[in-house]
Amino acid sequence: MKYEQVICASLLSQGVSSAESEWQPVTGAAELRQFVSGLRAERELPNGSITTGEYNADGTGVVRSFGASYPRTWQVKGEDLFCITVDRRSDCYRLERNATREDLYRAQHATTGEYAEFTVIGKQARIAADAPGPDNRGGPAAASAEEIAAELSNPNSVLGTLNTNFDYTTYAGTAPGAGDQSSMVIGFQPNLPYPLGEGKNFFLRPLVPLIVSRPVPGTTAAGFEDVEYELGDIGFDAAFGRTFKTSSGSNILLAGLAGSIPTATDDRVGSDQWTLGPELGGFVVRQWGVAGVIASHQRDIAGEDSFNTRVTAGQYIYAFGVGNGWQIIGSPAWSYNHEASSDDALTLPLGIGVARTMIIGGRPWKFSVQYWNYIEAPDSFGPEHQIRFTVGPVVDLPWGGLK
Repeated sequence: MKYEQVICASLLSQGVSSAESEWQPVTGAAELRQFVSGLRAERELPNGSITTGEYNADGTGVVRSFGASYPRTWQVKGEDLFCITVDRRSDCYRLERNATREDLYRAQHATTGEYAEFTVIGKQARIAADAPGPDNRGGPAAASAEEIAAELSNPNSVLGTLNTNFDYTTYAGTAPGAGDQSSMVIGFQPNLPYPLGEGKNFFLRPLVPLIVSRPVPGTTAAGFEDVEYELGDIGFDAAFGRTFKTSSGSNILLAGLAGSIPTATDDRVGSDQWTLGPELGGFVVRQWGVAGVIASHQRDIAGEDSFNTRVTAGQYIYAFGVGNGWQIIGSPAWSYNHEASSDDALTLPLGIGVARTMIIGGRPWKFSVQYWNYIEAPDSFGPEHQIRFTVGPVVDLPWGGLK
């Protein structure tokens, strides 16, 4: 028997394949620190997006994905593990180098046992396309679902999203037949921020409503008839956001304009007016989540002049992270019509919901459902209960993110 065959037989008798023998452990605290310090890891996601992780000699680091940045810390433990902190969770890895290719490495997750191969040239690492995909836990070069969920809840986020709302509403009031009415509206609301600098963004957020069914005053005995499959008035806000870092988190200020465009294809579901007014919002962002309010005051500036429009409206928003991409959320919309009688002026719901951010095929998606109970609504006819289901993928910004 040849010498090589003897070696292979010996390895197999110990449960080690010849392929496994090609990998040599990289050990020693000093050598591991030198390897990780200054390393820039890059991988291509299944959807074609590029995500990176950069690690500094001082034990800090950052993952960049879809234009957003997520902080990291790292350290060497013992003589054979380097550990990266993600969401206050520490993932540890063992490092091995290929015996026949000096640029080829692999890292084994100390808990799951999974291997990920990558090449290293200088301080540039590229993770193999067939390496285990970045799931909801994230990794050295990928953000976790929990991190992305927190960033999506940030009112001044740099993440671009294409959100679609499905709203089912029931009504009540003193008008005949008011309690028998319901509506279904689909709202498309993209959010594509334009980064202006660190913590500074410009937003132009349209809301395009497709009215599947909505009750309007009619000539029937019940007093209402349904309008179906019509486009409503398009709303929008254009605002600047600024994030101010604090010792406990950050505070956010939004300021701009909000308005609506008379695009309704049926006059009964539109105002036939252009409206515009100032918008202002304030939020606190902490480790537990985010909370705040945004409000605008709009008036008619053109269009139908048979009546006046003066409406103060907005949302109070909160989100509390509960782990693994799950959140307790609420974003109920309220309004006060200054031209209506006191009994019909205020519309105010209490709302609560749940959201889950998931990474599917390398792309983050956020799914949420909310329930709103209107504690104040116009006495004659107004909303009583509302259920909103929202789905929104994170998308690459056409102009790129903040570098």
